[in-house]
Amino acid sequence: MARPARPKRHLATEIAAAIRAGAHRSGEWLRQVDLEERLGATRFDVRAALAELALRGTVEHVPNRGFRVATPDRERLRGMLEVRALLEAEAAVSALPRIDAAALRLLEGKADAFDHAVAEGTMTEQSATNLDFHDTLYGFAPNRALVEVATETRDRARLWPLVLWPSMRALRRSAEGHREILAALRARDAAALRESVRAHILGSAANDPALDTAEGEGVASR
Repeated sequence: MARPARPKRHLATEIAAAIRAGAHRSGEWLRQVDLEERLGATRFDVRAALAELALRGTVEHVPNRGFRVATPDRERLRGMLEVRALLEAEAAVSALPRIDAAALRLLEGKADAFDHAVAEGTMTEQSATNLDFHDTLYGFAPNRALVEVATETRDRARLWPLVLWPSMRALRRSAEGHREILAALRARDAAALRESVRAHILGSAANDPALDTAEGEGVASR
């Protein structure tokens, strides 16, 4: 009996989550037949998902060999995150004059939705509510070209189809970051807002998985 097709992005997310969780090591070859069985998917859909992850740099495609888990270029990743942080911080600061009481209530609701997803939601819900908070904030920026470039850079800097956090600690840190951004907005403090957005992006283990490992090792060593 033929297996039902599943959405490409959903499969890509499952494979990426398995890689991030350590089910596959850097350099390990991914056998498509194994993924088909484990995911209950067709060969075509598994290959399409792997092709998407190859475009993101999560896996590598070697002609006539197949796909293997990539070793991320952390220097390039950090460079991309620096560019992303500059753009998103500028978008947030430019939005500040348009953030009135109603806008603050809207953003607080978005932060609450992410908190709820952290406590009870799926990976997809966590990703969607996190992006909704940021996209709502940048939606108040007057320069639409800036917002578009910032969003494109965010997508290019991401190794995974969705925002994926490696641990509950990393999720909670992102939730705290939203609250720090909100505090700066309430205070109408442009400098604090710029810094809170930069810290939120550059310090997130969802953007750089090595940060979660480093933080965990630091806690263990104390």
